[in-house]
Amino acid sequence: MESSSGKEHLVSGNLWIKGAVLVVLGLIADIAGLIVKIYSTYMRPYEGYTEAKVVDIISVERDRNAESRYRNRQAAVFQFFAEGKLVKIVDSEDAYPCPYELGQRVRLCYDPENPEKYIVLREEKMRYRSIVLNMAGVALIMAGVLMFLAYALRYA
Repeated sequence: MESSSGKEHLVSGNLWIKGAVLVVLGLIADIAGLIVKIYSTYMRPYEGYTEAKVVDIISVERDRNAESRYRNRQAAVFQFFAEGKLVKIVDSEDAYPCPYELGQRVRLCYDPENPEKYIVLREEKMRYRSIVLNMAGVALIMAGVLMFLAYALRYA
């Protein structure tokens, strides 16, 4: 039969192990968040990166081969600075109504040699995943540290 101090030591040991597991899980979550952030940054097809503003929404005639019953589409006009020069480009996305609002800011990735080549970055999901993983990592590490403190207070 175990003594009460043996049970206490077993419970205390479990606190230390749980704390270590939480800290390790927190570090893994933080590293995963960093990997997601780096992955979303380096998967861009062009080197240029900027924030553009929607300065106008215009009607553009569709190509005759377009698979739409509407003759025109609505396109956003993006304005941004590329290599120190003001650039205005008409969005090529075939949409009606326009998916952007006047004054909205969007992130673009563009070719510095030819700013007409661009893509609108839709990294919000990746960015939020990275933030959530980092926050979870910090929370797990803090919980692990609290477990270590509880373990230390038992022997203080």
